[in-house]
Amino acid sequence: MNSDSSSLDHRLLALLQAVRDTHDESARATLNELLRADPAARAAMARLLVDEQALIGRLRDDSIVSLLDPAPLAESDKVVRLPRWFTWRPLISAAAGIVLGMFCTSMVFGFAAQRRFEKKTPLVVYSPGLEIAETFVASGLPKVAGQWGADSAVVVTTENGVKPMEGRQMLRLDPIPLESKARSRMSRVYQVLDLRSQPTPGVTGDAEVQVTASFFAANSDVSSRYLIRAVALNESPEQATKGFWPKTDDDGVVSVKQTFDKSPGEQGWHTFSLKMPLPHGAQTLVFLLGAGTVEDGSQPAPTHYLDDVHVSVLTPQSTQP
Repeated sequence: MNSDSSSLDHRLLALLQAVRDTHDESARATLNELLRADPAARAAMARLLVDEQALIGRLRDDSIVSLLDPAPLAESDKVVRLPRWFTWRPLISAAAGIVLGMFCTSMVFGFAAQRRFEKKTPLVVYSPGLEIAETFVASGLPKVAGQWGADSAVVVTTENGVKPMEGRQMLRLDPIPLESKARSRMSRVYQVLDLRSQPTPGVTGDAEVQVTASFFAANSDVSSRYLIRAVALNESPEQATKGFWPKTDDDGVVSVKQTFDKSPGEQGWHTFSLKMPLPHGAQTLVFLLGAGTVEDGSQPAPTHYLDDVHVSVLTPQSTQP
């Protein structure tokens, strides 16, 4: 493949992803016009679709056809760790909606409409509002589902002029001491979900998991950085949490993390969300929430608070009856 065809492929993929992930009408118009006016673009699109369908057939032969779309990489601070085979398939979900009408003026609409509406199914998170403290675990990653784990945190009520975002309690994330040998200065909390007991019937390779959490910085005069990370494993929670951290580097493990920065002077609660592809057959979901400062310097980080944590499964709903 020469550089010109590679550049054209990249442009087609970029336009298609913009239509799919942000419903960008200008990208839709540009893609349609490009396919109408440029025979090379039509040939490239056809080739890409054929390649993707061939890949689907191979994966089906390997009994791992239940794959899903890669997470969008719109933000520069988002770090995505997906199995290598995710990089092969940016058009898999697009193929079904495009092949038959690829050269008509509305060819992108049929594809985009398939993902425009989402069904949101809440998952059962243990004490999402931090209203239960009896089984709180302050020793890192829990070994089983149904607990909160933390590096350094405690459940509190209103304190230091900070009120819980909802309910009577919230979680105080204490700063990691400067003398600590911890690799990260972010104070983190963890929870393990057993997906086998969660309300996820009929989830296929098009599903995503969404993790949402709210944070509050006790000192609003400094820049704060917040972290959300999700990891899906095809093992039971008991097995998944054994040697967990090395597993996050495995090719077969889906892991996405994103950081969110709060500028000095921004007060109050801030809510952030992360989305990650949810592999069909995943048994365990581990999510991590963290808080620290943008600059990991010599000054101690401020105290942060966490509240109102939710996890949901998002599945596309067709606009067709």
